[in-house]
Amino acid sequence: MKAFRKVFLFLLLLFFRFNFLVAQEAEKAGADHGGSAWFVNAGIGVQMSGIKDEDFVSHNIAPLINITAGKWFSKELALQAGYKGPYYNAIADDKKHHYYFLYGEGLMNINSLFPDYDPAAFWRLLLHAGAGYYYSQDYKRPNICANFGISNYLLLTNRLKGFLDVSAIVGWDIYQGDEDILPGVTMGISYSF
Repeated sequence: MKAFRKVFLFLLLLFFRFNFLVAQEAEKAGADHGGSAWFVNAGIGVQMSGIKDEDFVSHNIAPLINITAGKWFSKELALQAGYKGPYYNAIADDKKHHYYFLYGEGLMNINSLFPDYDPAAFWRLLLHAGAGYYYSQDYKRPNICANFGISNYLLLTNRLKGFLDVSAIVGWDIYQGDEDILPGVTMGISYSF
């Protein structure tokens, strides 16, 4: 877990360092999503099981990997498919609960809703929602779950963006036998081609 923290802090520092280095370049770069803008995202972060007060304890935090690929169809809308995993911790035991979540979702560029939207803007805010196939190694059965979130993208170069994503897997009987939620925060890199 110490190595994970070091990598996460390094990426966080790198993320904010790039913000200062490319601010001038980002204003000039054309970064519109239109046309055939395919993208691949890779991020790491943390997640926990639940959002109640008793869930906010250190042994409930686990690493999160989020990998997605998608395509922008207009400056407002995109579709993406992704993977989340590999495990979460629960407050009830000390076991690592392995799972994988394969999902598809739609993305909406909130910035494009404003009349003075600049496609070459340094900063972009996205909402995303979708559903996917959740499989728990503990239950040995599949589940269909929803994924909701908000992402903040910062332009690093013409093709490279850094992002911070806050999202949650929401479903029935993921780990407790009723409505369950796996909130997570990931930070990473997005490459457009």
